[in-house]
Amino acid sequence: MLHVAGSNWNKADVSGLEWQVFNFYDSIVRWAVPVFIMISGSLFLGRDISLKTIYKKHILRLATAFFVWNIFYVLMTSATLKNGIIYGFKTHLASIFTGHYHMWFILMLIGLYMCIPIYRRIVSDDKATRYFLLLAFIFAFAVPWILRLLTDFGAYKYEWIQKAVDIIDKDVSVMNMKTVLGYSFYFILGYYLDINELKKDIRTWIYILGIAGFICTVLLELALALRTQKASENYYGNFNVNVLLEAVCVHTLFKYHSFKKEKLNRLAVTFSGYCFGIYLVHAFFIEKLSSILKLNTLSFNAIVSVPVIALIVFAASLCVSVILNHIPVIKKYCV
Repeated sequence: MLHVAGSNWNKADVSGLEWQVFNFYDSIVRWAVPVFIMISGSLFLGRDISLKTIYKKHILRLATAFFVWNIFYVLMTSATLKNGIIYGFKTHLASIFTGHYHMWFILMLIGLYMCIPIYRRIVSDDKATRYFLLLAFIFAFAVPWILRLLTDFGAYKYEWIQKAVDIIDKDVSVMNMKTVLGYSFYFILGYYLDINELKKDIRTWIYILGIAGFICTVLLELALALRTQKASENYYGNFNVNVLLEAVCVHTLFKYHSFKKEKLNRLAVTFSGYCFGIYLVHAFFIEKLSSILKLNTLSFNAIVSVPVIALIVFAASLCVSVILNHIPVIKKYCV
């Protein structure tokens, strides 16, 4: 949904209905990456896994999939198909190492997995965990988010605001708080929320703030786009407070909802085995539907086109993933 909604997001007129529809769909699924990382944190930090297993089983699989699928995407470019494999490798050699646009997620996961023994030490102490999360929230989320808000909606009117933003931004940069920056926050937060029970009134506030986060994502992007007359991604990022509120809301909603239908649970478990393959191949279908079949979010009404194309891409990707998951070596290392 996120990648489909964003496929023509920057081509539509920000004052038109199409862009606003794309912005809405994109905004309501911005929680996806943070929640995936939170789930990973819950699963990995909640059990004792040796460093050898982390590298031999998990990192090896991710690294293999990363390079294999990057080669696939290089081979599937129109230039390679037209001019041959040798030309494709020469032209897109860097892409094999940097990855297709959605493959950054794998590199990020590899980095997180490498640090699991360190994270496990942090979460073994409740006070250290809360202190880490607090520092990370302040320096990775709150301060940059507030400075961004001031820059986008205040500095263009008042010069003193821009000067204040520049000074604070410089001071924070000099502090160089990289230890608490990055996706480790979501990784540890997922585990922390998983092992701690939240009272009903706290959950209610989380849902209220989560809804506010969804609304803020839509309205902040819309307001900035209308002011500048161009699309931006300033409030889509995973380190925005509005996106964090979305993620915690969704995580809490699913943690405290009882799924009692056994058939649905079995179906979810079955689908989960194919998710990695779906993720790896879905970008191919988005691109080829547009380039070959001329089917994209601008083909018909955007309100309908985004969910319809997302479902088509999901179904096609699921079929490919099912097939690949029945091929022994590929199943083990590539999907």
